[in-house]
Formats: sequence, structure tokens, C-alpha cells
Amino acid sequence: MHRGIIMRRTDAIQLGRHATQLESLYRRCFTEPPWRESAERLAGFPDRLTAHLGRGGFDGLLAVDDGYLVGAIYGWPAGPELASGSRFDDALAAAVTPAVAGRLVGPALIVAELMVDPAHQRRGIGRSLLTRFVTGWPSAWLCTHPEAPAAGMYRRGGWREEATFAMEEYPMVLFTWQAPV
Repeated sequence: MHRGIIMRRTDAIQLGRHATQLESLYRRCFTEPPWRESAERLAGFPDRLTAHLGRGGFDGLLAVDDGYLVGAIYGWPAGPELASGSRFDDALAAAVTPAVAGRLVGPALIVAELMVDPAHQRRGIGRSLLTRFVTGWPSAWLCTHPEAPAAGMYRRGGWREEATFAMEEYPMVLFTWQAPV
């Protein structure tokens, strides 16, 4: 990983204090191809972040370079059954088989967001954030665009592609990970 990057664990309250920097990072990450998120979707990030910060067991890591937020990852423990009621949850549930659904519930960790500033990508920051974040968990899962730069990192890191689905206008792929035995 790039020298000078400091990684630190964060809880919901601490991450909330970085909401402005996190929103800026989100915009830098998700206006780039393949995402090209709409102005409406970008503007909705603060509300989605607020909802995420309220999740039980919320946990995260920040990557900071000279006081500048260059990366972040956060998520929470999966519940005893698949979530439902949101467009994302319902689309994911419709796309998976019962066997896959069984890998998306507790004791799995949900990786809700992983972001690395495009100017800092390909330096091992994302891989380091992800590895540190899932350490200690028996399994984890996340979803991303199949052409996102991180998708290759997940594949190389042993994450397994389990299902594809569409979320709004974006194609998505579900990746799962199992801790080495």
C-alpha cells in the first residue's frame, strides 16, 4: 500500500462527522465510468448514508492521506434473513437461489460501500481496506457494477461471483467471500 496512508477504524458517530468528505469522495468515485450516476442519485447519497449509519453493528474504516479522505469502507452484520422492502433488497433477493441466499445472512458481514478516490486507485488501498474490514468474519458479501475497477480486485482476491441483477439502470454482480479455513 502507498506510504503515508493512515487507516483507522470508525463507528457510525465518527463516520457521520466525516459526512461532507465522504460525500465528496462518493461523488469522485461514482461519477466515473462505469457508474456515471445521475445528479439525482448523487444528491441522494446523504440520505442513504444517514440510513446506513443507523444500522445495528455499523463498522467502517477510513483511509486518510495527509488529512485528505482517500478511501472508505463500511457495512454491518447481516440479519438472520435477507432484508426486503427496498428496491435494492428486493432486486437482490429475486436474483439469488436459496443456496446463495443462505450465504447472505448472519453471521455474514455486508460490505455496503467501498470507495477509493480515483486519483489514489491501483495503490493497494482498496485491497487493504477490504482485507482489514472482513478479517475476523466467517463470510462477507457485496454488490458492484461488473465493470467497476474493484470487480477485478474482488475476483483476484478470491471473492466468488454469485448472481447478476439490475438496480435501477445499473447492472450489478453479487460477490461473496468465505474466510480461509
